[in-house]
Amino acid sequence: MIRFEASKVVCIVDRRLTPAVEEELRRMGVGGYFAEHAKQDSVRMRRGLFGQRTVLSEAPSDIIRFHLPRGRETEAMVRVAAAADLFLPGRGSLFAQPVTLFLPGKPPKEKLSLELPAWASRVPLKTSPHDLIWCVVQRGRASELAFSLLDMGLCVPTVCYGEGMGLRDRLGLLRITIPRDKEILMAIVPPADSDFVMDVMVRKARLREPGRGYLCRSRVHALVTNTQMYRDPRRHVASMEQVISTLDMLRGSTDWRRLPYAGGRPAQGGHARRLARLSLICEEGAGEKPIAVALNAGAGGATKSLMLRQMTGAEAAAEGAGGEEEGGEWIARGATASHARERCDLVVPRELAQDLETKLEESGFFAAPSMGIAEVSQVIDAVSGNAK
Repeated sequence: MIRFEASKVVCIVDRRLTPAVEEELRRMGVGGYFAEHAKQDSVRMRRGLFGQRTVLSEAPSDIIRFHLPRGRETEAMVRVAAAADLFLPGRGSLFAQPVTLFLPGKPPKEKLSLELPAWASRVPLKTSPHDLIWCVVQRGRASELAFSLLDMGLCVPTVCYGEGMGLRDRLGLLRITIPRDKEILMAIVPPADSDFVMDVMVRKARLREPGRGYLCRSRVHALVTNTQMYRDPRRHVASMEQVISTLDMLRGSTDWRRLPYAGGRPAQGGHARRLARLSLICEEGAGEKPIAVALNAGAGGATKSLMLRQMTGAEAAAEGAGGEEEGGEWIARGATASHARERCDLVVPRELAQDLETKLEESGFFAAPSMGIAEVSQVIDAVSGNAK
């Protein structure tokens, strides 16, 4: 097992633009990435017999995640944003987060090409701190929650799907009262509005009640966030979202548009302990054993979701070469296996996360057939009705 300090870059993009992002990753020399299906929600007006009403609109999207050495994430994000033109509202969001990776072998020695385009030196592009709120609710509840966030003008939520593990499996026959299928809602908001948005989500989803789900908050650095909450026909040469994006760039932050009613009391039930989010990535079907290890060690529960591990041309070439370059053994073993992956997410105390690293290695999580990768990131706080 090898420890590697990295930056995780997350690109939430409209599915029609995914090929442009994939091609840019290949040009930059990024060996591989993880892709997951999702949807970006917005609202639009629908005409009916009794007038107009606001309805939820869903845009099929992909969540693309890849890892880079720390310090290289800003250049990569600028390249990806330019390739998919994410600076236009409604196309997607792009942010980075520092993480610690635990790998089966040495990380691949990628030859990254992150030269910025000429126009980037003339435009004041920089990342800004945001809070990533990650909320797991029962299947069917995310739409109501997303509509509330959009109707209040708070953010553009992204929704994907998963399965709950842990609490439900320990309830015996009572587990039928808690559905296994879950929805995962992600919201990227400025830190000044974060407490208010969390409070809205906790109350709307009733997260203080056992079995309803949980929520956690992490700090990320975003280059672009999707601000197109309403999808209406444009009546002017520029949309309101484009005006807001320009003002953000001129002001250098989003503080000027903070909510006037934010900054009140935070969501009750939050835990100020030192927490960490542990993401276990392994071959599809191999996630039961590491989850059992984590639950036996004291973890409260986990959420499992499916994604694909995609290779770019650089990593495919390494596989064809038999993995002879540095890190090639890890590339070859991971690349020749199935591309289907499971990601199991847990929020645990940081001390427990350190213990789990050793227990997972002893259980063979980082060896074949699991070929596991563990990712650890810091969590500011969390809310759950199941916490003691």
